Amino acid sequence: MLKISVYMVRLRILRMLPVVEEAVERLDLRRISQGLFIPGYDGSSLPNLSNSLMKLMGVKPAGRCLKDNVLSGFKNMDKIVLLVMDAMGLNVFTRSSEELRRLLNSFLLGHNVYFKALTSVFPSTTSTALTSLNTGLTPQEHGIVAYTMFLKELGSMVNMISLSPVNDERRNRILDLGMDAKKLLNTKVLTERLKEAGVESKTIIRYGIRNSGLSTILYKGSKIVPALTSVDFATNLVRLVNDRETRLVIAYWDSFDGQSHYYGPFSTEAELELLNTLALLRKTISRVNQDTAGKTIFVMTSDHGQSKVREDKSIRLNSLNWLKDSLIMPPAGESRAAYLYLKDSVKNFEKTFRRKIGRSIMLFKSRALLGKGVFGLGDVKPCVPDRIGDYTALSRGEGRLVFHYDLKERTEPEFVKAGAHGSLTMDELLVPLIACRLSDLLR
Repeated sequence: MLKISVYMVRLRILRMLPVVEEAVERLDLRRISQGLFIPGYDGSSLPNLSNSLMKLMGVKPAGRCLKDNVLSGFKNMDKIVLLVMDAMGLNVFTRSSEELRRLLNSFLLGHNVYFKALTSVFPSTTSTALTSLNTGLTPQEHGIVAYTMFLKELGSMVNMISLSPVNDERRNRILDLGMDAKKLLNTKVLTERLKEAGVESKTIIRYGIRNSGLSTILYKGSKIVPALTSVDFATNLVRLVNDRETRLVIAYWDSFDGQSHYYGPFSTEAELELLNTLALLRKTISRVNQDTAGKTIFVMTSDHGQSKVREDKSIRLNSLNWLKDSLIMPPAGESRAAYLYLKDSVKNFEKTFRRKIGRSIMLFKSRALLGKGVFGLGDVKPCVPDRIGDYTALSRGEGRLVFHYDLKERTEPEFVKAGAHGSLTMDELLVPLIACRLSDLLR
């Protein structure tokens, strides 16, 4: 019996692979260089999912909906659960351990569960992706185009999660310095639109980021429910699903992302973190009222995936005098998607960069990427060209361009050691979309 059981488990896991491969083929993504792809903004990306959710809940979409809008097939539903697992890219379904894939298969890929591959946005980073997911706009439309972004209005390099200058550990400092939150985003978010339409929403996020600058903007109009641990996260989710007044539950959890940054995206530590969270969700969801579960749409996705990175393949700006001397200031963006601001006097920069750096990090003119649709569709917000620099350096292997903004960062142990994201590789760009009645997860 044991041999048969093991065989059946492996067979189910092998069946998962064609499902994922077929989902990727359907995307038909355009390529800008070997291994680098343009997000599917025309109907297969996170902002399209957001617009489909708006339409489903009776709110006018801000842009294009999903091409294959599976959500429109759910009729007479009372509630939506949107679960966002940070860094749970599509590669988790194909390259993680057998134990994790077994859980993913049995919990999330069962009967009547819809599975589709989506893309994140560019850059494939939390601040940009969650802004698109919560507004329905592409990055060039909403203007949050980096984790670390140069704000010309303040003459400062700003952490777009904390909304403070990069070497200021306080939160929301740019608001104290005169930046208007409405001007920063200049659009209404999903939960704000729903509140105006009389739809009550609640958002579960980790306790430590409950008052982070970006969270206060992206979930405006929604009651924040902070969670201390993954147990707290799972039990709060069930409690809100059972709450008759709440029609939309947004649940965002970032523990897997942190483990993947430090230990690597397919490390034992990262996988155990995701296994633990998913197992807890599976156990607690069984406590949802059966009638409520049958009238609740469950939607699960991620903001981005992650790529393995290696120190021996990483390039440190501090050791490259020729590059430092070419720049007006340190790069903005991410280590795998860096925006470079050049001095006017620099000549033959592209040729020098390719000769000294090689082809593991590809160099593009930022405005050329804008023209190719890498930052999205629709109107380009006037501030965007100033925020993306003269050139964009994109990683496509296991390397990255490491840079820091103050001496403290240079001497303290790094948090991002073995996993990173931001670029346009399949590992970073592809995310899952799982949709079903919540009752289908209870079988």
